[in-house]
Amino acid sequence: MFRLIIATFFIANSYAGMISNMPATYKETGIPNSHLVSKNIIRGMAPRNEADINRLLSLGVNEFLIFKVDTNGEVQKEMDLLLQKGILKKNISQYDFPWKDINDFRAICEMTIDALKKIENAEKNNRKMYFHCTVGEDRTGYLAGLYRIYSEKKSVDEIFVSELCEKGYEAGNPKKGMNVVAKIRDGLTPSFLTMAKLIQKNGLNKKICGDHFEAENYKEYKCKTSSLIR
Repeated sequence: MFRLIIATFFIANSYAGMISNMPATYKETGIPNSHLVSKNIIRGMAPRNEADINRLLSLGVNEFLIFKVDTNGEVQKEMDLLLQKGILKKNISQYDFPWKDINDFRAICEMTIDALKKIENAEKNNRKMYFHCTVGEDRTGYLAGLYRIYSEKKSVDEIFVSELCEKGYEAGNPKKGMNVVAKIRDGLTPSFLTMAKLIQKNGLNKKICGDHFEAENYKEYKCKTSSLIR
């Protein structure tokens, strides 16, 4: 019981000042910036506390994918709490995916492919999954967008607007500092465009991770303020 209380305290306090101001379109979670990606897949910001996790469990979520670097121990604390709540270790995945200073394409490509396969497997097996980064806007949008491009065969341009910008990616959230926006545009956006092109051509095959090419037109991809908060 003491361990559970401590874990809950750290989760509740690790995200102080890191709560997304983006409205949720899937309000059932009670978590800001939560959205359905597909029938069984939910994206959003990191659960803020034990109550958020309980709400996800009550919705039938039984798989969690954490797509962020554990900078302050918050990821491990979340994983500990999930285990205490009865989520099996095999159903909790975590990837040290950065939001800035992306300079190792092979590493981020392989993490992306692994994460997309986890999402695809959950969908195919009718298992509910919740995935997130910190505020659920940039890395989460990156992953959700690539999954929809792969699974729905949608165009990159359409998904960039509807799944990334509209959910708060870079300047889609006007309250995001331009210093942060600039780093996303120079690192995460070209990675998204490159991965989208490779996945469209070759599917979820790690062999594509050796075929890195620069997305020459990435500077053309910039978000306008999301209609969700206009």
